[in-house]
Amino acid sequence: LFMNKNFGFIGIGLIGGSITKTLRKVYPDCTITVYNRGEDAREMALADGTANVATDIVDETFADCDYIFLCTPVEHNTTYLSQLKSIIKDDCIITDVGSVKGNIHKAVKELDMEENFIGGHPMAGSEKTGYENSHNHMLENAFYAITPTEKSSKDKVDEYKQIVTDMGAIPVIFSPIA
Repeated sequence: LFMNKNFGFIGIGLIGGSITKTLRKVYPDCTITVYNRGEDAREMALADGTANVATDIVDETFADCDYIFLCTPVEHNTTYLSQLKSIIKDDCIITDVGSVKGNIHKAVKELDMEENFIGGHPMAGSEKTGYENSHNHMLENAFYAITPTEKSSKDKVDEYKQIVTDMGAIPVIFSPIA
C-alpha cells in the first residue's frame, strides 16, 4: 500500500533521520526526498541509501510528495509550512514531530491548510543529536501522538496511523491543545 509513496523531510537530525531510515527499512521502494541546512547530513543520507534526493532548498523538489515531515525545531516549522503551501499537491499530508502543538495548529488554520495537516510527535529520542546518531529502530514500541485537525479526513488519519504502526510505533490520537 505504501511501497511507492513519496516522503519528504524538512530536517534530518536525530528524529527526522530515524524516521527516514525506518521508512526506508519498512517501505524499501518508497521515494525519500530530504532537505537539511547542513550538507553533512544530506551527504550521509544519500551515501547510506536512505534518501533518493537531497536538497539545500525547499522548493518544487517536494511537489510530488505524499507526506512531508517537518523535523526542524518547532519555531521554524511554521516558516516551512508557508513555503510548502504553494508547492504541495492537493492530497499531500504535512506532519511534524514537535512536542508543542499550539503554534503549528494555529499556523495551519491561518494558512488554510487544515485538510493537508496531521500533527505528529514520536515519544522517542536520545541525549545524542544529529543524523549520525539516528537509527531505524528508534521508534520501536514508542508512543506516537497524532493530532489531526478538524478538517483532516478519516481516511488520511487512518493511513497515517498505519504508517506509524508500520514503523513499529504505537499511534495515539489526540486533539491539539490550543
